[in-house]
Amino acid sequence: MEVEEYRRRAEGLLRELNEEFYRNGAGLKASLDTSPIYKRNGDLFDREQVLSLLEAARAAMRTPAGEAATDVARCAAYLARFAVDGYLEMGTKEATDDIVSAETQAVVELEERKIPFRMSQVVLANEPNERARAALEAARQKATTGLNPRREERMEMLHSLAGDLGYASYKSFSADTGSIDLDGLAGMMEEFLDETEDAYTQGMEKAAGAILGMRLRDVSRHDLGFLFRGARFDDMFRQDRVITTLESTVAGMGLGHEDYPNIHVDAEVRENKSPRAFSAPLDVPGRIMLVIMPHGGQDDYHSILHEAGHAWHYGSVRADQPFEYRWLGDNSVTEAYAFLFEYLTMSERWLEEHTSGPHIEEYRRFAALHKLYLLRRYAAKLLYELRLHGGELLSAMPREYASLLSEALKVRYPGSDYLADVDDGFYVARYLRAWIFEAHLRAFLVKRFGERWYAYPETGAALRELFSEGQRLPVEELAARLGTGALDPAPLVEELLDNLGA
Repeated sequence: MEVEEYRRRAEGLLRELNEEFYRNGAGLKASLDTSPIYKRNGDLFDREQVLSLLEAARAAMRTPAGEAATDVARCAAYLARFAVDGYLEMGTKEATDDIVSAETQAVVELEERKIPFRMSQVVLANEPNERARAALEAARQKATTGLNPRREERMEMLHSLAGDLGYASYKSFSADTGSIDLDGLAGMMEEFLDETEDAYTQGMEKAAGAILGMRLRDVSRHDLGFLFRGARFDDMFRQDRVITTLESTVAGMGLGHEDYPNIHVDAEVRENKSPRAFSAPLDVPGRIMLVIMPHGGQDDYHSILHEAGHAWHYGSVRADQPFEYRWLGDNSVTEAYAFLFEYLTMSERWLEEHTSGPHIEEYRRFAALHKLYLLRRYAAKLLYELRLHGGELLSAMPREYASLLSEALKVRYPGSDYLADVDDGFYVARYLRAWIFEAHLRAFLVKRFGERWYAYPETGAALRELFSEGQRLPVEELAARLGTGALDPAPLVEELLDNLGA
């Protein structure tokens, strides 16, 4: 198949898939049916076609350097990554549909209550009673464990399919096709865990006592939703102002909805709607959906701003950019833009202007602890996934998962989520690189526009210029362009320790 035809077909496939994921996640469709879509497009992921695109990417990398040649090589690499991902997704599509459809339709039974599985996380986060949380978690784990045999089958398929393409392991496959130094990143995150250990442990000890009335050593994973629910700050983050806060924030940067009719916010409440907010690019840049189901508190503000970062990024991409830059590339880029918007909720000035209440400094310490928890969780997840995908026995992984997460987070983590808590392709590494780059990008904006960088149309213009390229450059090259230095977690460590008063 000619490359131009392949690009056209690939874009059509992504539109169809994202529409299907959007309808399922938005609660508009009870099942997830990607198999028919893949079946209609199966020739895109024929093994010989995939190997041909991989070889074309390798050949392009051997071409003498130059801006035009570099762009050709980038596009070839991004297209090859799309093809190999599709090859693996084709091979696992029935298992994926089974798992997601089962989760969508699953019901957790607790005493006389029947709670949709997807909503059970929200219920946990709002349950003040320790015993009730434990009972609900036991019911949740029963549902999760019931799907684990199917998840194991799918994971074994992924590992086998990577071998079909000539890779010794799924780890080497992901590192090569994703152009990420996974071992180097893991080394940085191990140092991050060491450097933040004391501040994190002290902060969590205080929070566990103050919010849960528990000692940290007695806390379990299912208690953390309530701990980080932040109910004390609900008066600051009013549910009825979530949408208007988003609108006023983007308007301040000259990115108001009047200039973005292509971005649509779906905030309707539906029983089977995912409680986890998400953005769905149904056509880049023509039609972007931002999906959220507000349930109260600071998490709504974090979620809608995070997804707005994605939505405004996708919605700002120049339509004349090639398919590879509009739809593909380094997803750490769009995640960094999402974090940039989300962490406005940690800015003292933004909080003064967009929330109400006397607890801003207390909230900022709370938010810093939550951010540090997330970073440590993802650091531990990376270390775990390196073992999961490095050729070790799958039967040993529940113990490895529970051990690594429990050690990093200082709470009891169950082994039951050892596959449910894993995204394909080491996406965990994309998140970590995004967190690191976001700190660099924010420092650049503060230096150029001041602490209230979010309040000026000039900032929006600068962001729109970055957004317009889609994901042409990986985060390392974007940092170099901005002149903020090589990517490393040092600015994150400094920021978090400072905000925690450590």
